[in-house]
Parts: sequence; C-alpha cells; structure tokens
Amino acid sequence: MFTVKKLKQFLPKSAIIHITGYLVILSIFSRILGLLRDRLLTSNFDTATLDAYFSAFRIPDFLYSILILGTLSSAFIPLFSKLIHRKDKQTEAQSLVDDVLLIVGAIMGIISVLMIIFAPYLVKLVAISYEGQKFTDTVTLTRIMALSPFIFSISSVLSSVLNAYKKFIIVALAPIVYNVGIIVGIIWLYPMWGIVGLGYGVVLGAILHLLIQIPSILKLNISLKVDTKLYLKNLKRLWDLYWPRLLVIDTAMLSLFIGTIIASTRPDAVTYFTLAFNLNALPLGVIAISFATAIFPYLTEAYAKEDEEAFRNYVISGIAKNLLLLIPIMMLMLNFRAQIVRIVYGGGGFDWESTRITFETFTILALSIPFQGLIPLLSRALFARHDTRTPMIVGIISMLINIVLALVLSHYWQVLGVAAAFSITMAITCLIYTFIIFRTINHGSVKRTIIYGLQVSLWSFGMLGIAYILKQLIGDIIGTNTTLALIIQVIGASAPALAIYILITWKLGLTKVLSNQNKSKL
Repeated sequence: MFTVKKLKQFLPKSAIIHITGYLVILSIFSRILGLLRDRLLTSNFDTATLDAYFSAFRIPDFLYSILILGTLSSAFIPLFSKLIHRKDKQTEAQSLVDDVLLIVGAIMGIISVLMIIFAPYLVKLVAISYEGQKFTDTVTLTRIMALSPFIFSISSVLSSVLNAYKKFIIVALAPIVYNVGIIVGIIWLYPMWGIVGLGYGVVLGAILHLLIQIPSILKLNISLKVDTKLYLKNLKRLWDLYWPRLLVIDTAMLSLFIGTIIASTRPDAVTYFTLAFNLNALPLGVIAISFATAIFPYLTEAYAKEDEEAFRNYVISGIAKNLLLLIPIMMLMLNFRAQIVRIVYGGGGFDWESTRITFETFTILALSIPFQGLIPLLSRALFARHDTRTPMIVGIISMLINIVLALVLSHYWQVLGVAAAFSITMAITCLIYTFIIFRTINHGSVKRTIIYGLQVSLWSFGMLGIAYILKQLIGDIIGTNTTLALIIQVIGASAPALAIYILITWKLGLTKVLSNQNKSKL
C-alpha cells in the first residue's frame, strides 16, 4: 500500500507552504468580497442589466487576460529573476522594468482607445441578440471598462516585480481593493450616476489595484520612471519568452468568452453562466492559483541553479497538495450546489428558476475542479524551464477542442453545453500537461502520484456520503425555506464530514505531505 514514507523523497521543505497559507487567507477574503459583490448585483439589478454588465466585461477582460495576465508575467518573472540574482545585472533589471512599463503602457493605451471608439461593433460580437436599451447600456459600460485593461497592464508589471522578489502579500491584497472599488460602484456610484456608476466602480477598483502596490515597489528601490532609451538585448529575450505565450490562450477565459457569445442569444443566459463560472472559480482562486503563484519563483530559481531534484520535488508536492484539498472541496460543492447558489445569489429577482439554471451550469463546471486546479501549476513548471513551445502547442490544441465542443454541445444543451465543453477541455488539457511533465521530471513518480490521488478520491467519496446523509437529516428537521436554514444545513452537514475526512487522511499520513518534507530548501 502506498504510504507517505514513499513520497517523502519528492517533497521539499521550504517556505512555500507558509506563503501559500497567507495567500489562501487573503484570497479567501478577496473571494468573500467577490461573493458579496455578486450578491449585491443579483439583489439590486434585474437580469437584463446584469446581462449588459457581464457582457461589457468580456472584451476588455479577454484582451487583458490574453495579452498581459498569465502571459507577460510568466515571461517577465524568469528573466527579471535571473537579472536580480546577479549583482552585475542590477542596472539591466531596472532598465527592463522601465522598458516594459513604457511599451506595455503604450500598447494597452492604444488598445483601450480603440475599444472606446469601436465599442458598438465589439458589443455586436459578444452580445449578438442585444438591442434597444440593453444594447446601449452594454456599449456604455464597455467604453468605461475599456480603461481598466490599461490600468491593469501597468499594475501587472508591478505585480510581476513583487512576485520575483517573493513579495506576495501586497500582490494578494490588490484583488481585495479591486472588489472594494466595484462594491463602491454598486452601493454609492450607481445611485448617483445610474448604470455608468457600475462601470466607474470597475475603473476605481483597477486604480486601487495599481496604487496599493506602488509603496512596496519604491521600497525595493525600483524607480517608476519612463525612459525612452530601450535596452534591446533584454527586450529581445523577453519577447522570445513572451510571444509563444500569446498562443497559450487561457482555456478558462476562452470558455467564458465563447460562453458569453453563445449565451447572449438567449435571455438572461449570460448572467447565469457568469455567476456559475464565478462560483466554480472560487476554490481555484483560493487554493490552486495561490499555490501556483507562490511556487513559480521557486521553480524558476531551482531551474536557474540547475537543481533538478528540487525542481522535481516542488512539482510533485504541489500536485499532492492540490489533490488533497481540491478533490474533497469539489465533492462538497457538488453536494451543496443548490444551497450554495441560493445563499450567495438568492434575493431580489433571483428566484428558484434562476437558481436552478445557475446550479445546473455550476454542477457541470465543478466536475472539472481538480483538473482546473492542476493546470496553473503544471503550465508554470514548463514556463519555469523556459519551455515555451510545449505550452504553446497544448494551448492551441485546447483552444480548438474547446471551440469545437462548445459549438456542438451548445446546439443541443445551450449554456449547459458550453459548460460541458469547458469541463471536458480542462480535463483533456490537464492530462496532456501531466503526461508531458512526468516525462520531463521523472517516470518513477507517476505510480506514486496516481495511487495518492486514488486514495484521496476514495476518502473524499466517503466524506461525500456522510455530508449527503447529514444534509438530508438537517433539511428534514429545520426546513430549507430561509437563507439562515440553508446556511445551517451547509455548515451542519459539511463541517462534521470534512472533520472526519481530515482525521482519516491525517491518521493515514496523507496530510503529512504538507509538513513532512526533505531538507532541500532554496
């Protein structure tokens, strides 16, 4: 039988788990604010307004995600990290920051202006059936939100610098103040200015996202000057790392973009799909992204020092930790899907029919949570090795699979078909990455990791059974007609089941992957 003792050799002892813990706490707080934001939206606005609001997000958000988020940072951090770890390259490191700020700011500024000018035509692409006031509102919000990619692009460069220096906490605070800005827009700006107030709330959040990082940047003696003299040598290196990432399209973002287009042909469907997608992203942002963010600089450093053993240890322990947490969370979210949707979004005009459509979509999306959670880690492992070709190929394959499946399945099941296409694509993408990574690092670790995953899955199913029985018992006793009753049902059933899961995995030694690690420390 597989034991943790057999896995110990693969598990590095480092500050990663502690950093991840802090990031998880901050991410949870950010996600709670995000849920409060969505609750305020569903409670105060009808679905026509929400359709316009969510559709307006799509093009600015999609362009930023493709051009900057996950592309620039994954190219910038390895190069910048290499420069700052050499005393004779400090000037080059500063020049790289200056050059990237200038170029990114100029390009994204032009893109923002173009989005403002051509907003009516862009909206017709993502909101096919919108007309009248709904179309006008979507165009207005798109023009206002077009400012956010420019602001976020500058902020993303600063985040990459801080991450390279392992200053993760400030970066993790940025999404929190971003949500605060949006909430300000909902509560205060909308009553004053109408629907444009919702757009200005998004811009306010982006500005706060940028401003909160500036003091920490200045403490690192990184100046924020604009120097028109470009250091072409490092820019060429950055471009060589960056351009293949443009083709490694974020599968989740692409699915959301395609889903919005397809869903816009049906009334209210954009709202349901987006809300379900936001719930699906909750554990991923809290756990998977936090861990991948924390581990990436360590992976790049291990590769730079040619320490293959440490690199392998980080990857294997990362997979184990993600599976240990994400599989049971997926089980609980599926078990309480209707209750979660009703608690988070219930109120105002969000009736039972809206709840049903949203939780059915959410159910399909949630089935792929473990696969979604591993992709950020596995893709970053390749990026850390300066391997841009492989993620590029995987990205193209995933994109094609997602588009074909979405078009076919949505013809039969509309929004549910888009959700199914997303989950299938994420599972296939994860399996491809896993096969490639294990070929890269060590064949011998495959069997141990598979057995570990099966053990976690087995006890997660046991936890699911306990949670289901308790859910039914509590529901029969107190009913499910109020939000308070639903909260009691979820907590009363999930807490004991989760406690039993933790106890059993602890007794079996599975949780020791979080602490019992070898002595390699970078």
